[in-house]
Amino acid sequence: MTARIHFIVTAELESTIEGSLLNGGVSPELSSEQVRPYGWRDDLRRRDGSVVSGVMVPAPVWLIEGASRVILIDTGVGDVDEIDRLHSRHGSIRWIVERNEGQDLVEGLAQHGVRPDDVELVVLSHLHFDHVGNNELFPNARFVVQRDELPQALAPPKFCMFYYPEYSYKMSAVLDRLEVVDGDVQIDSHVRLLKIGGHTPGCQATLVDTAAGVVCLTSDAMYNYRNIELDWPVGSFWDLPQLLRGMARMRQEADILVPQHDWQFLQEYPSGSVG
Repeated sequence: MTARIHFIVTAELESTIEGSLLNGGVSPELSSEQVRPYGWRDDLRRRDGSVVSGVMVPAPVWLIEGASRVILIDTGVGDVDEIDRLHSRHGSIRWIVERNEGQDLVEGLAQHGVRPDDVELVVLSHLHFDHVGNNELFPNARFVVQRDELPQALAPPKFCMFYYPEYSYKMSAVLDRLEVVDGDVQIDSHVRLLKIGGHTPGCQATLVDTAAGVVCLTSDAMYNYRNIELDWPVGSFWDLPQLLRGMARMRQEADILVPQHDWQFLQEYPSGSVG
């Protein structure tokens, strides 16, 4: 039996072209329309009333069905009002974060017959706020994280965007259930983790053997389908050479690349599942 991957959205986040593509996607060979991600709009309204151009992207978790145990990749966005306050305190702008109808993690899991208590293993691809927000929902799970990722989340330096000191409790709450790894690791006969880095020090991708081939859940190392189609790195990164090596490796290792934050996923896989 091979595995299958389900897309469960926990909230939506504002994304700019600068965050999506290095150098804002500026190239003499490409028009602005060619680099804009799926769903681009010029009428996004922030809480302060300002109107900006950008795209609202999904913040998903990925449920892996068919493995030897119930595995979740990331835990998504938690309290959206809390995140808005953190953005306001630590950033110069108030990026939009909102939860719309149907974007509830517990309900999303239930659609696949899974309760939070059933989840046995959570892979944290990295520890930005939109990947750890519901850690406390899974009392019976162990949490897998790369060693290089922990310092930023537990004691964020002032310059670490998207790691917030006030949010370190999300990791402290599961410290006694952390499985800290360093490098690639096979966590199931169908599931392997690749330490990619680049976007963050310990960013890890997930390879899943499915009936459709080897699927790579790229995490934010490939933010949207434009990163894949144009072979263009994300605009938010920790180590650019490492990120470029990671992008090349994911292409080499996988048959199907799935970026982390793109509603285009549902155009490619209308059922919300791959494999």
